[in-house]
Amino acid sequence: MMANVNESRVHEARFTSFGATFMGPLLSFFSRNLVNNSPVNTPLYFLAREGYWLEKAYTHYLCGANLQRESHYLLASRAFLFKILFSDSRSYAYSLKSDFSGSFYDLIRTRFLLSDAQIKHIFAQDIRQQQVSLPEGRQKIIKVLCEHTSRIEEIISPSKHAYLLYLDSMGVSQQDKLHIVDLGYSGTIQSLLGILLDKDTHGHYLISSNPGEHVIENHNATMQGYLKENVKIGDGYLPLDRSMFLECLLTAPFGQFRGIRLNTFDLSKFDFYYGRKVASQRYFHELEQVMVGALDYCEHTAKNDVIFSVEELEMLLNSYMSKPNMIPHAVRHIFDIDDDVTGNGTVNALQFFGLA
Repeated sequence: MMANVNESRVHEARFTSFGATFMGPLLSFFSRNLVNNSPVNTPLYFLAREGYWLEKAYTHYLCGANLQRESHYLLASRAFLFKILFSDSRSYAYSLKSDFSGSFYDLIRTRFLLSDAQIKHIFAQDIRQQQVSLPEGRQKIIKVLCEHTSRIEEIISPSKHAYLLYLDSMGVSQQDKLHIVDLGYSGTIQSLLGILLDKDTHGHYLISSNPGEHVIENHNATMQGYLKENVKIGDGYLPLDRSMFLECLLTAPFGQFRGIRLNTFDLSKFDFYYGRKVASQRYFHELEQVMVGALDYCEHTAKNDVIFSVEELEMLLNSYMSKPNMIPHAVRHIFDIDDDVTGNGTVNALQFFGLA
């Protein structure tokens, strides 16, 4: 028994040490930039799921710097926003953007989170069985969706109504400009929230593929990347090309946010629904040990005014993301991530990049 306890403590020390050296500098860098580049009296909304730890890091940094700012963790996901904006043609530029080849039924089921019964209620069998492809068949698909707007609206309205009430309860609706925080990259969720709320938005990202001032459906959307801007996946910028490493660790204890309803017994409360858990969520107690080290380090840097440059952070990330054996064996099993929107299923970052 004593051997097991000692072994457990050794593992915990490895987890926290890894968190401090790998994630600590990144979280400190990001938090410092948020403090220096966001309005003092305006709340920051950290988007699920990466925002779960980003927000905790931000509050630890504020504590270390002896500062007071308002922040919230906000449930959102591309797939869920695709669903509640399914009857809004302004969203199709985003929801029908990624490549797809298969049946119309599978597109609607996987891309918009609709159930079998809901799809059958909206679309006739001949439509459901049609083979479609994106981007080639986008206009044909849009035409079909526009012909079924009223039925789509009937299906999605309960979720949409509940989500808008949830946003209102979080103070989102009261913001003149919504300031959101996420890891990156193209600003899709920011754009969709702007469409949903008819509101100006400002996105604070570690990496922004599409920085600057944009006008999206008559509202301003500012996108800002603090580590790197104007890079896209495949351009050779390793922290983005291998961002899966960060996404594995920066995840909430739940799966992808997939739905919301008003509580049956108390209409002032909400019931939330999530997708399946991946490894880092099944072993969340171990991930917490990793992040304890990162958060403590983040607070330490704020207290002692330790500053990391872009070049220093890039050098650190490049080492961990490109060299074998930089990731301790004790934590390797939590480097799984799901990618349901693009249909890649569950992927292990270390195996994917040949570092396992």
